[in-house]
Order: sequence, then C-alpha cells, then structure tokens
Amino acid sequence: MTPAPAAPLKTPAGPLALSERQRGVLKRFMREWIYPRWRELIVAMVLTWLLAAITGAYPMIIKASFDMLMKDQSGMLPYVLTAIVGATLMRSLLLYAQTVETNRIVMRLSTDMQRIGFAHLMTSDFARMSRDTPGRLVSKLTNDIGFVQGAVQAALNTAIRDALSIVALVASMIYLDPVMSLIVLCVYPIAALPVATLSKKLRKVAKQTQDELGGMTSLLTEKLSGARLIKTFRLEDYASERLNKSFEYVYKLRMKAVINRARIDPLLEALGGIAIAGVIALAYWRIASGISTVGDFMGFVTALLMASQPIRALGNLSGKINEGLAATESFYELVDEKPLIVDKPGAKPLAIADATIRFEHVDFAYEGSGGVHAITNFTLTVPGGRTVALVGRSGAGKSTVLNLVPRLFDVERGSISIDGQDIRDVTLASLRDAISIVAQDVTLFDDTIGANIALGRLGAPQPDIVAAARAAAAHDFILGQPNGYDTEIGDRGLRLSGGQRQRLALARAILKDAPILLLDEATSALDTESERLVQEALARFTKGRTTLVIAHRLSTVQNADLIVVMDDGAIVETGTHLQLLAADGPYARLVRSQALATSPVAETTSSSLAP
Repeated sequence: MTPAPAAPLKTPAGPLALSERQRGVLKRFMREWIYPRWRELIVAMVLTWLLAAITGAYPMIIKASFDMLMKDQSGMLPYVLTAIVGATLMRSLLLYAQTVETNRIVMRLSTDMQRIGFAHLMTSDFARMSRDTPGRLVSKLTNDIGFVQGAVQAALNTAIRDALSIVALVASMIYLDPVMSLIVLCVYPIAALPVATLSKKLRKVAKQTQDELGGMTSLLTEKLSGARLIKTFRLEDYASERLNKSFEYVYKLRMKAVINRARIDPLLEALGGIAIAGVIALAYWRIASGISTVGDFMGFVTALLMASQPIRALGNLSGKINEGLAATESFYELVDEKPLIVDKPGAKPLAIADATIRFEHVDFAYEGSGGVHAITNFTLTVPGGRTVALVGRSGAGKSTVLNLVPRLFDVERGSISIDGQDIRDVTLASLRDAISIVAQDVTLFDDTIGANIALGRLGAPQPDIVAAARAAAAHDFILGQPNGYDTEIGDRGLRLSGGQRQRLALARAILKDAPILLLDEATSALDTESERLVQEALARFTKGRTTLVIAHRLSTVQNADLIVVMDDGAIVETGTHLQLLAADGPYARLVRSQALATSPVAETTSSSLAP
C-alpha cells in the first residue's frame, strides 16, 4: 500500500503546533492506545497530582522556615526541619511510585504495539512481507516503537507531571509575591517562537532518521546473515564500508537533532538568568521597603529554581512528540495495509478426493514488474497421486507455479483448482493444511531439533516426531547430536550440515502428512551420501501422493510421471523422459547442456524411485 501523501505543514503557532495529518494521527493514537488504559492512567494521574501538590508546598515550607529564623523563633526549628525532611521524603516516595506506574503503562503499551504489529505481519500477504527487507520490518517493530515509547514517556512525565509541577510552583510564586511572578511570567513566553521553529526542524529530522534506521537495520541483517560469503570472498572491507556509510548518515542525522535540541536549553537558561536577575533586583527593593520578607524571597527563589528543570523539559518535549508521531505514522502504515488474499464470503473447507491439481490458462505478474508476466497462459493437470516435474532454466517461472498453489499469490487470470474446487473458493486454512512444502532454501528456527520437526503438526506427540524423523532418514544423525531431539540447532540451523537440514525439512513435511507435496528439490548441493538418503526418503514419501517438484536432478526427472519443460513463463514441452529425449526438443537440449545435474548415485536413485 502506498502511503498517502503528507499534508503540507502549516506554520506552527507554538512549540507543539502540529500539522493536520499529525493531529489526525495523534487523535487516533489516543483513541486506540491511551483511552483504553484509563484505569492505569487514573492511578498515575493521582500520583502525579499528589507529587505536584508536595512540590508546590515545598517553597511555602522554605518561606515559613526563614521567616521563623529571621524572627529568632528558634524553638520552632525542630518542627521546620521535620517539615522539610517529611516533604522531601514524601516527594521522593511519590516520585518513585509515579515513575514505576508510568513506565509500566508505557512498557505495556509498546509491548502490545509490537505484538499487534508482528501478528499483523504474520497475517499479511506474502507479497507484502517480500516487499520490504526483513531489516526494515524489524526496524518498524523495534526502532519505530522505541520512538513511540519515548514520546509517550515524555508526555506522561513532562507534559503532565512537569506541567502540573510548574502550575503548583507558579501558584506558590504568585501567593508569595504576585509582582515578582509577573516578571517571570512575562520573560518565559518569549521562548515560544524560537522553540516552535526548532520543533519544525526536529520533525523533519525525526522522519529522516527513522527511515535511515530502517535501512541500517536492513543492511546489518543482510551482512550478518552473509558471513560465510563475506569471509570466503574476503569482503570484510566492502561490508564495513557499506555499513559505515549508513552509520555515518545516522550519526549526522542524530547530531542534527542534538544540535537543534541543544539550542533550546541555553535559550531557556538565559531567559531564566534574566528572570532571576530581575527578581533579585526587585526583591532587594521590596525587602528594604518592608513590602516582602526574606522568607518570601527565599521561598520564591526556591520555587523558581525548582521550576527551571520542568520548564526546560517542556521546551524539549516537542522534539520527542514529533519523533513519536513520525514513528506512529510508520506503525500505522504497517498495520493499516489490509491483506488481499483472504477467505471470500461463504468460502468452504477444501474437500480432498485424490488431490488432482488443475491450472487453467493462468497468467501472473509480480508487483512492480512493470506488467511483465512471470507465467503466461499456463495450463496443466497434475493427476492425483502422481509426480509432475517442472524443469527449465533459471527464471522460467517454476517457483512462481509452486507459490500459486497455496495462494501465496493470487492469479491474475485463469484459475487453479484442486479436485474441481477453485482454490479461491475454499478457506485458506483448509487449503494450506492440505499442502506440504519442502523448499530449496530450508527454513529452520533457532530451537531444538524436535521443535523444528513438530512445526509440521504443532502439538504432535514425541513418538510421531520420531517416526517422521525415521521416515526422513534423520533419526540416526539426530541421536548422534549432544542432546538428541533436544539439541539446539542455532540460527537457521547453522549447526547442522546441508543434508541434515534437508532431512529435518523433509521430516517436518512427513509429520504434516498432507495429500499434496510441493518440492523445490535441493539435493544438487548435497554430498553423495546425503543425497542418497534424501532421495530414498523422498521416494517413499511421494509414493501415492500428488507431488509437484522443481527438479534439479536428472534422476528425479527420469522417474517423474510427467515432465513439464518451461521457458519464459510458458510451457514449451511435456512428456516422459524417454518421450522428450526422442523428440529432441528443449528438454533434450537441457540434458545435453547438463542444465539438469547428474550424480554418482543417479542409477541407485533411479531404481529406488521407479514406480
């Protein structure tokens, strides 16, 4: 989904002035994420109000203590000291409780956003997940939500707690000396215009920073996952150079934000100094004239100094809010994109008879391909219980055909049916339950061997897992691992060999025991023994099962019930191995050019695969 163009920013009227688009994002965020937490917020607000009240009372205690001391009422000293210590302790306890409660709210909110964002990604179309790199998606669920978390934290602790503290302290100042308060209140609003200008700059930098953080995370993920290539091709300097450019750009963007924020504190500090100088000059005259007391002055200065930190925090609030709003927009762009491949109204479960798959005049083009079709007018029947091999050069459209069967993508024209039922008319759950996939690029998770096999049927008992492993010729090597089926295999199964990973993927498919198998044969990269074991296990598993296989090995092609030769997204030839060799067409040329690999176990495999 292409994000809607941002509304033009209007000239800010204040430090927190927002564009119309940002106001809409903020209202939606408040409605969906803040208001539902009203019970926790009430507790936090009560603590915040009590904290502000104690903060506002502190200057009054200072005034009373100095007035007593100036009148030589030394007998009151213990009470004064007790009041100061008591107020300080009470403020400390309230500050602790308020900090814990607000952080609990913020942490819960950010965790829920990550949970919902990830759940949405898992239900998104495969095309959507493929459009962005994993690194950029990770950045949306980590960096962007981190910015949101910082903004909400700032709102609760600065916009509310510090603002209430300022109100209480200003009330104390007005009570102690209205005239001196007027001087202070006239000085600080002068900062509004420059703060608003800096906030507009921070808003732009925040969006750029979040975009670049996504790119940097993507590059990091890419380079770390390609460690073997980098090491063997001695690409360390190349990888470092690519990442260093991204690191430097993020550094520059962050420094730009720091410089803009850093201008706010000195501005407020200078204005505070002017205000204090004016207060001291006026206080000297008022005390000398008997209008005010030393206690009034000390209480007033205490209130002014205590207010300086919350005032500076308010000055920096706009930067945090703008960063958070930019990140919130990014989050909504993610969760607002609705999947297109969904169950149609009235969809029924798929009813399997013999699992015959029929493609009828199928056309398909990938998003962003400029209308160039990956497959064109593709018509094919895969008889139930039979094996059909797709062969052809790279880019012929073989993987696309496999991806269309479980509706990872939907056809543009034509139809795909299973036992006469259009796959768009049945529920996605029942369709995908009827299909097992063993891909060329084996996907294993950083978990135990047993847990990875059990992904084929979640909750499967251990005897079923072991039986699947035996059927995939994996049981013996699993028992040789340090902890057997409980052995952790590392990220993407990197602690296992290629053949071992293939056999685990096959065991997972066997455990699922679906009537349809989609196989992107990947034995060409295996050693002779591993290939023999995988091929034998496949022969047993595919017998009597509808199998659509992208064949890389001549042994697999020879023993398929039907061979389909593809080129440029279309079928150019079909038949058995002997028929196609006799025709001396594209298939024969592929065999002669060795585009279909042979292997030392070809003859053994051929005999074991023979129907």
